[in-house]
Amino acid sequence: MATRTVLLVHGWTGEAASMAGFVEPLLGRGFRVVAFDLPGHGASTGRELNIPLGVASLAAVARVFGPLHAIVTHSFGGAIALAALAGSVRGQPPVHAARIVLIAAPSSITEITRQFGATIGLGRRGQAALERRIHVVAGNPVEVFEGPLQLEGIGLPTLVIHDRQDRELGFHHAQALAEAGAFVALEATDGLGHRRILKARPVAESVARFVAREG
Repeated sequence: MATRTVLLVHGWTGEAASMAGFVEPLLGRGFRVVAFDLPGHGASTGRELNIPLGVASLAAVARVFGPLHAIVTHSFGGAIALAALAGSVRGQPPVHAARIVLIAAPSSITEITRQFGATIGLGRRGQAALERRIHVVAGNPVEVFEGPLQLEGIGLPTLVIHDRQDRELGFHHAQALAEAGAFVALEATDGLGHRRILKARPVAESVARFVAREG
């Protein structure tokens, strides 16, 4: 039987080591586990990270270590993985996997972009300019990267795990992703927040069970 590979994708300001809690449960079920530092994070080169850069790096890792059985993600890593699987970045062929896990993932890049614009004081023209820049860099308008839309098109068995008290990305993000279709399972946690959720053994065990599930 061929070795089944699971790719771990960390989030914004994280690194490969952030996903260490998932390694042992997955190894225990016979998977090969691969983790990497996204551009501008951990030991990787570069000073910036956006969806096109993240997708390109994920795709490069997938070419070396694929085929992928599953992709397990945290936070912004989920947005990157969805864009990679959906082929949302122009000129970048879709990455393939059999399953995906989205932990504390954003459902709407549009919402996050507009929150960012409001935080730094962008007016209507500034916000429009920011979204035009995203269109130029990614080759598609920001609306193409909406999580539920991409997830519906991908149609893979999906596990969404999100804490009800997540202050960085509210629980409504998980609810929106879960509405993409019956192929999405939603598991809620309480009191783990946005980052401690990665250290919770029950979460790691749940992920390993889902990844190992047949069918």
